[in-house]
Amino acid sequence: MAIILIGFMGAGKTSVGKLLGKKTEKNFIDLDYEISKRLQMPISEFFVEYGEEKFREIEHELLLEYHQSSGVISTGGGCIETVACRELLKQQTQVIYLQAEFNTLWNRIIDDQLNIRPLAQSNESKDLKRIYQKRLEFYEDCAAHTIATDHLTTEDVVKQILQTIDW
Repeated sequence: MAIILIGFMGAGKTSVGKLLGKKTEKNFIDLDYEISKRLQMPISEFFVEYGEEKFREIEHELLLEYHQSSGVISTGGGCIETVACRELLKQQTQVIYLQAEFNTLWNRIIDDQLNIRPLAQSNESKDLKRIYQKRLEFYEDCAAHTIATDHLTTEDVVKQILQTIDW
C-alpha cells in the first residue's frame, strides 16, 4: 500500500516524498509530474487552455491508477477538491497531511522560483488564503495522520512519517 502525501502547495509534499522514497527504497510518484508527462505540456499551460475541471479529472484518473502501488505518492495541493479523490483518499490508511500555517506556505511559495503553481500565479495572497481555508477541512477529513511542517526540515518530516506509519 502506498504512502500518500496531501497538503496545500508549499507544504513540502514533493521534497518529503522524494526523500521518503529514497530512505525506504520505494518508488516516488509525483502526481503533478505524471500528469504533466501524460499531457505533454506544463500544468500551468493546461490550466489556461483546458481549465481546472478537466485537470482535476485527469488527476483523479492518475490517483486511481497509482494509489495501490507500494510507493510514495505526492498529490497536488488541490487533489482534495475532487469528491472522488477525497472518497478514495479516505479509504487509504497511509494518507499523511503535511500541514502548515498559511503564512509559512505563502513564504515558501513566493521563494520557490522553480515550481510554477497555476493558482499562485493567478491569485494574490488574500485570494490564495481563501482557497487554503476552504481546503483545510478536506485535508483533515482525508488524512490518517497529520504532521505540522512549519518548523521542521524535510529530514525531520520524513523521520516523523517513518515513526508514524506501519510499513
